[in-house]
Amino acid sequence: MIDEIKKRLTSLNPVRLKIIDDSHLHQGHAGNSGGGHYTIIIKSDLLEKQNRIQSHRQIYDLLDDLIPQKIHALQIKVEK
Repeated sequence: MIDEIKKRLTSLNPVRLKIIDDSHLHQGHAGNSGGGHYTIIIKSDLLEKQNRIQSHRQIYDLLDDLIPQKIHALQIKVEK
């Protein structure tokens, strides 16, 4: 799944991109239909000028069809 997320985020031309699978920290978590938990740390000139809501929305749009079946939760950190 990490490779798939990276592939989709390449359209943002990231200068830095790190994806961490945090799923092991949330095993048995209520409401999880099997999707993983991930942290995305990204630095991109395309996101730098956007506010937090705009940058998160752009990332969610790129991953939309993976949520919630393959991705249950995302933590997004956009570096400026």
